[in-house]
Amino acid sequence: MNDSPEILRMLSAERDRYVLEALDLERRLSFIRHQINSIEGLISGYAQEDQMYHPLGRLSSLSSTQAFLQESLSPINRHLENQNLEVPIQPIVETIPSPPINNVTATNNVTTNAKPNLSDIPKLNITRKPGTLPLLPQYQEYSVQNAILILMRYNPTTHFHVDAIVRDLYGDGLDEEQFKIAKATVSKMLSTGTQSGMWFRVLHTQGVYTLTYEKGSTSKPPKRR
Repeated sequence: MNDSPEILRMLSAERDRYVLEALDLERRLSFIRHQINSIEGLISGYAQEDQMYHPLGRLSSLSSTQAFLQESLSPINRHLENQNLEVPIQPIVETIPSPPINNVTATNNVTTNAKPNLSDIPKLNITRKPGTLPLLPQYQEYSVQNAILILMRYNPTTHFHVDAIVRDLYGDGLDEEQFKIAKATVSKMLSTGTQSGMWFRVLHTQGVYTLTYEKGSTSKPPKRR
């Protein structure tokens, strides 16, 4: 019986170690939940744009993925609650403000039907290098930068994500490596076009651009020299 105090001390220390590990796990899961919700906020905006161009959509699996994550975390929730920890894990669905990317679609989800004036957009006067990824037929006579401008003129109030622009200019048949190459080219042209005032970058987003300047929502027009 003389060993009882020492055994109790060891058991208490072991319990405390597991409690600290559980709390650390909760903090990590909380961060992951926050990241998931933030990404879902982005996806919700991009999904609207995606459906505007592709009615069948590509992001329908989001709800099933979220349900799977909730189901996976349920046993952890119950375990921590049974341990009476001070910081129980909450369900994965929590109220986190979505980023302003939710305005990724055109105003009132209306796509401009009127054919814009493209007479001031010059066509290519040189032959593309062999092996260059081909644009869709309607853009093949133009440079990538001018093809982006044509796309935006047809939808002047739409917020375009770079991935959507790649799909709209090159189609859906690109493999992973081709998509990376096309995205790098489009990203470079978007950056150059922003600097020259052809279009504007949407603030508080990554890789989102629009043709129409919106005070407080897009980057400022470049200063005239």
